[in-house]
Amino acid sequence: MDETSFDFRGLTPDQLTRLLDDFNDALGGILREWPVATAEWWYEHACTDDCGLSDFLRMREGPGAVVSPDVRRRTAILMDRCRTWDTDETPDAPDTVHIAGKVHEFAWTLGHALRRTLDGRTTACLVFPSDGGVTSGWQPVSLPSGGAGAELYFLSTDRELAAFWRGLYERENIPEHRFFELAADAFPELVLANSLSFRKFDGAYRELHLWVAKVLTVLNDHFAASLKRHDGLPHGVQAELGRFGVDLSPESPNTRAKEKAMRQRDVEHDGETYRCEWHAKQHPARNRVHFTLPEQRLGGRVLIGIFVDHLDT
Repeated sequence: MDETSFDFRGLTPDQLTRLLDDFNDALGGILREWPVATAEWWYEHACTDDCGLSDFLRMREGPGAVVSPDVRRRTAILMDRCRTWDTDETPDAPDTVHIAGKVHEFAWTLGHALRRTLDGRTTACLVFPSDGGVTSGWQPVSLPSGGAGAELYFLSTDRELAAFWRGLYERENIPEHRFFELAADAFPELVLANSLSFRKFDGAYRELHLWVAKVLTVLNDHFAASLKRHDGLPHGVQAELGRFGVDLSPESPNTRAKEKAMRQRDVEHDGETYRCEWHAKQHPARNRVHFTLPEQRLGGRVLIGIFVDHLDT
């Protein structure tokens, strides 16, 4: 967590109350699934010109009194649930970094996150969601005076966390088994069948995993909504999602007429049979990702059922 993002100067009481409420929702949502680390001295950070963050959250009078006591109390409780990052883990963490060219001083956690990332452990930073803060998403962070740099992921809502996990496919040397382990968090609107394997494609995992991640990203973020917008009509969905660089379609009428071929699209998952009626293709003649329509049995999620070179048509 980036303690330097807690800058309350220039915010009206109503704005600050709303933003702290939003921050509480984000931190609470993340803590339900993941640990969050803070600097052990986060409470000393000056969030206004004359008040440290701990005093702001806990004092009955003073600057913090402009914000609802319930909101401040919830913030303090959530912050206390966070662990502190180990200073021995990155003993040479800088206290000043540059983010997209802007200097951030007394930024111990950002320095810690940068050192972790440079060591190969890509790190995300939760920030207080003020308009003048760091923009969400991947941002270039570097040491002062043109030193080493890397991209860190910044988020202000728990919904943005999925994009961080997706980013690891590009930024780290993710082996095949880890691809599937990350998928539940990277693609929460999808379910990946246990039988999936990159070995059924034509080509090596290293050649294909970024294409598969792109397909899953588009399906996760846009497929269900596009089906609804176009009343399930394939051509509208194909045209809309094609703008994201993914070639997908349902099976042709010719293939649908062949029950033997369609049975190849059936997938067993948790004791149920699902028919993967749609597919995305990497090339006209090879490599398909077959998937279902949004499934009520899966809470409206889409089952990714088959990785394959090509099925019978």
